Amino acid sequence: MLRLFCLIMFSVLFFSCNEKHPLADKLCNCYTHLHRAEIVEESDFWTDSCNVLYIDILRKLEKDKSDQEKFQRAYSRCQ
Repeated sequence: MLRLFCLIMFSVLFFSCNEKHPLADKLCNCYTHLHRAEIVEESDFWTDSCNVLYIDILRKLEKDKSDQEKFQRAYSRCQ
């Protein structure tokens, strides 16, 4: 019984951590570029780009609540 419980818990944790969303990956990559920026102009560019991207993503997902939740979970893991 203990083995079954451990197997179920491992499976749930494994599959929940592997959930990815392509838009979350895209936004995380944008913020990675922002944090690597060395000059002010480059930092300003990436700040604006990431903000616009985030707004666009939210607009795309506003009609699909389940996809929006999946995005938020994936995005929170990559922050």
